[in-house]
Amino acid sequence: MADLSDALTPGSVSCAQTWPDTLRESARLCRYEANTYVFKRGQRVESVYLIQTGQVLLRRDEAHGESITLQTGGPGDFLAEASLFSSHYHCDAFSGSASELLAFPAKTLLTCLQRDTGFAIDWIRLLSRQLVRSRARAERLTLRSPRERVLHCLRLECDDQGRFKPPGTLMQWAATLGIAHETLYRTLAQLEHDGTIVRDGVEIREVSRRGDGTTT
Repeated sequence: MADLSDALTPGSVSCAQTWPDTLRESARLCRYEANTYVFKRGQRVESVYLIQTGQVLLRRDEAHGESITLQTGGPGDFLAEASLFSSHYHCDAFSGSASELLAFPAKTLLTCLQRDTGFAIDWIRLLSRQLVRSRARAERLTLRSPRERVLHCLRLECDDQGRFKPPGTLMQWAATLGIAHETLYRTLAQLEHDGTIVRDGVEIREVSRRGDGTTT
């Protein structure tokens, strides 16, 4: 089955506690198997999605048959926010791996944005951060070596303590970096071997080097 949707209690919704109760209570957890569609181009806009796990590609098929990937979304990214003021989706959303998404009714979301200025500001902040991440990913794909791409990601997407947790599995992370997963495994092993990074479970931290040659 492509889409298994469950109604969620407000406490189980993985979104900000400060969001309006009306929106949180309307959320549904949708599970998609790999290689299935979340929505298709031309379909009426019903929901805006927040990716919880997995990977979703926004794609558009051109007249000559080529499929262009417009965006690769991972945990924490929104889907279809650009269609909030449209009647139909402008592209296809395709699950590249088994994924879980929170679906928010578009009409409910729009009403909350209009009535709750605090939530509207939070929403703008979230989309601004997503835009920064998208620009960083586009810049990253211009870098030639896998090492450069990995370090670029660690530096721009780490937390305040310098720790980075890959979005989803290493295979999914490799896809967002535009490299084969085998290449990512080798690159991480080499970076760890030469002391450039430290890995602690799923977390990765770049080791900063001081001018005297010591590390932190």
